[in-house]
Amino acid sequence: MAALHHRTFTRALRRTLVVIFPFVLVGAVSQWLQDSLLNPSGFLYGVLALDAWTTPGVMQVLSSNLMALRAVTLGMVGLAAAFAMAKYTARSYQRDEQMAGLTALSAYLLLALRHGNNGRFNLDWMLTSYGTLLLALLVGYLVGRAFRRWGQPAYLPREVALSEIFYRMFAALRPILIVLTISLVCQGLLNLASYYSLLSQFYGSLQGIGNGNQPVWLKFAVICLTNILAWGGLNGPYYNGQLDLDGSQVAADLNYLLTHHGQGDLPYPYLASVLQKAFANFGGPGLTLALLIALILATNQRDYHRLVRTNLVPVLFNSDYGLAVGLPVLLNPLYLIPFLGLPLLNLAVASGLLALHLFPTPVYPVPTGTPGILYAFFGTNGNWWALLTSLVLLAVDVVGYLPFVKLALRLNDQLPATD
Repeated sequence: MAALHHRTFTRALRRTLVVIFPFVLVGAVSQWLQDSLLNPSGFLYGVLALDAWTTPGVMQVLSSNLMALRAVTLGMVGLAAAFAMAKYTARSYQRDEQMAGLTALSAYLLLALRHGNNGRFNLDWMLTSYGTLLLALLVGYLVGRAFRRWGQPAYLPREVALSEIFYRMFAALRPILIVLTISLVCQGLLNLASYYSLLSQFYGSLQGIGNGNQPVWLKFAVICLTNILAWGGLNGPYYNGQLDLDGSQVAADLNYLLTHHGQGDLPYPYLASVLQKAFANFGGPGLTLALLIALILATNQRDYHRLVRTNLVPVLFNSDYGLAVGLPVLLNPLYLIPFLGLPLLNLAVASGLLALHLFPTPVYPVPTGTPGILYAFFGTNGNWWALLTSLVLLAVDVVGYLPFVKLALRLNDQLPATD
């Protein structure tokens, strides 16, 4: 595992995440404020009763400003990641890092272009979401490798009778043309996929697997896939923002509870999206609130506690982007096992307690931006057993994360100080 930290990809990844962390953290805070505080259906908006002492115009202006800030931080982080990843990869092979970065930036923008119905090209989903970070990192790394394969050394050889400017121009021309040609082909394939709505169909098939009529183990598989994608920096079906998984089943359960005064057996007691939000989303995908608490308990180092302080409030409200990048969690094999295993443990325990009718399925409407640890409490209309279950599961998750956090800290201490 220690040797993995010295691989070219891992070193470039670590440096890239350091570069983009401040922007991701600002975007995470912006998202939390916009969703929970400035949203009329938000959790903090209701708790603070903002409608009683603010005006809609002021709230709209503030929300628009935060939306713009989020767009130029989280929404543009893919561009920064592609540039930095290519730069540090090319540097590892003594290639022109600036040319590699600009080439990766161009390739990523090319992949983001979509041909719209109006005959114009639009910058599509790659520039609208943090959830495409993995693609940006791969683009940057592959561009850096392309410069290693087809580029020239970054320094000017003595036998070359050219100025440095001309040398860099001609040395970078071949890898640039190759990368842009490959990106153009991939862009055409992505346009075809967008035209035939393949991604929507894929998520739609997952919706069918995870709905209320399927076995519980299939629902767990969909949630596990969601967490794998989140660990890699991609939006999964439960974080896509476009699909309402189990929507009709939630409505059926809620109508049943309202007509039977909260008593009786629900028609769909094990809803994948509901279970995920209520018991497998403390702080974000992978139970990052438990990871944050484990980090507090595992170390006294000043830098880590500073990381905790800057991410504590956003993570509490399920905006974990800053922690995922700053620690980092993204693409870190040390955290993959608890990131996937602990949510499944929570779901299994919660499903067993639902089978025992200790509390009902949390299908009551919950304010936007509600802390994950309180979701089950509000979703069951204030059932104290649901809240106690969430707190106990959080404690178990913290214990489960502790050995992995300690191992990660030991390995980080072994890294060179100049890395």
